[in-house]
Amino acid sequence: MKISKPISLAAAAALTIALALAGCSRSGKGPVIKVVKAPLNITVHATGQLQSAASHNVGCPSVERVWQYTISFMAPEGKAVKEGDMILSFDAREIMQRLQLKQSELDTALKELERMQLTERQTRENLALQFEQEKVNKQKAVRKADYPEGIIAPMELQKRQMELELADLQEKLAENRLANQNSGMASRIQVQESKARLLKAQVDRLQHDIQTMNVLAPKAGLVVYTPDWNGKKKAVGDTVWMGDTILELPDLGRMQMKAVILEVQAGRVKVGQPAEVRLDSNPDRVYKGEITSLGRVFRVKSDSQPAIVFDAVIDLSESDPELMRPGMAAGVNIVISSKGDVLQVPEAAIVYREKGAAVWKKGALSRDLTPVTLGARSDGMVEITSGLAKGDSIVILSGAAGAGR
Repeated sequence: MKISKPISLAAAAALTIALALAGCSRSGKGPVIKVVKAPLNITVHATGQLQSAASHNVGCPSVERVWQYTISFMAPEGKAVKEGDMILSFDAREIMQRLQLKQSELDTALKELERMQLTERQTRENLALQFEQEKVNKQKAVRKADYPEGIIAPMELQKRQMELELADLQEKLAENRLANQNSGMASRIQVQESKARLLKAQVDRLQHDIQTMNVLAPKAGLVVYTPDWNGKKKAVGDTVWMGDTILELPDLGRMQMKAVILEVQAGRVKVGQPAEVRLDSNPDRVYKGEITSLGRVFRVKSDSQPAIVFDAVIDLSESDPELMRPGMAAGVNIVISSKGDVLQVPEAAIVYREKGAAVWKKGALSRDLTPVTLGARSDGMVEITSGLAKGDSIVILSGAAGAGR
């Protein structure tokens, strides 16, 4: 178990006053305390929640043509998970319908490619046979026309030469048809193959998208649901949008506090100011911290609390992984300034009159209403700038009793 840090001077002063109250004597209707001289920290109080300084945020996956998601499964909050465990899942029915349609288009494209390949090959074989036949016919025509003049009649020789020319033309035509078929077949099959590849890529992408709708833990950690700006956490069945953070896997060894500062205190809070954080579940222990960043815009705190606030992040100098969890409520006192040793008394000792503030100062045999001048206030203590001295005894009476005397 960790030992808390030594108490601050302000805490020591408060402890001194508490001991004085505990050991004071009773006179009349109120306890008697001593005026003390101690440091006084001027603070701004705020509330907020713990969060991890190094969390892995988990939200909606990146899926083509999907911007709105419905949560179908969430790992229980506070559950310890291992790397690879499913921690979040979304409804994938729409993507599955698109997959079925694309798979059907792919099957049709593949069948068309197979049919086209058979038809094109058959056409090529027929044209190749026709080309071979025309080559044979040309060879025959060459032999028939290869006679010297005078052997056969001139008209017959002229006829055979014309038949040779025709056979030559038909051979070239058949050769061109075969060449055109070969080049055209390659282009047509290539186009159909490209169409099939495109559909196959779309099917693969949709299958991958369906898998990504089941989100696995990228590392071991503790599941923590992330509240939205209104403090509401997501649940199964909720609709979320691309970019929404739904849960996180925090590093419990590096904790910080996200405090909510009221608008009226905005000008008093600055980066670098020290702070003391107390958990609502363990208010006796103080965690030192420092403001590291301030919100850039003011916002409405929540629907139920319409106060205007802005956010401040406070890094804690120490963390307790066994005790601290993200989302735990906490209070913080931000030290905006500090005074050295000053006279101070509890605010409960001050009596307010028309002439100004006063306290009941106890003498040897009686008590007198003594005027005082007030200075700074902080944590239930008020500075006395004149009217009292260190060690003076003050009687704390109820407001009504004090004002009536």
